[in-house]
Amino acid sequence: MESDGFSYSTDQMHGLAGGIRDTAVKLFTVHDRFEEVMASTRAALGDDEFAHAYWQSGGSRLAAIGEALDLLKKAVGAQEPNVRAASANYQASDEAGTIRG
Repeated sequence: MESDGFSYSTDQMHGLAGGIRDTAVKLFTVHDRFEEVMASTRAALGDDEFAHAYWQSGGSRLAAIGEALDLLKKAVGAQEPNVRAASANYQASDEAGTIRG
């Protein structure tokens, strides 16, 4: 039973490490695209009355989206190395241990 549990934990940790890495890549891509779209939208709208009305009506919502993406990007970026290190530790203990699944 110990062997199965350890093997399962190792597989789950490797899966989590891969998942967080994939999530980080996708999140960073979405964040970068959002920044590009915001810059393009600002440039396209210019500085007239329509632009001011547009930003007044949707600006706070767009700012909240940007802040949420920043927060998620920082959180995933901070945790990805920890999960990768834990995965490597599980792998090393699996290779060094006598219990194999």
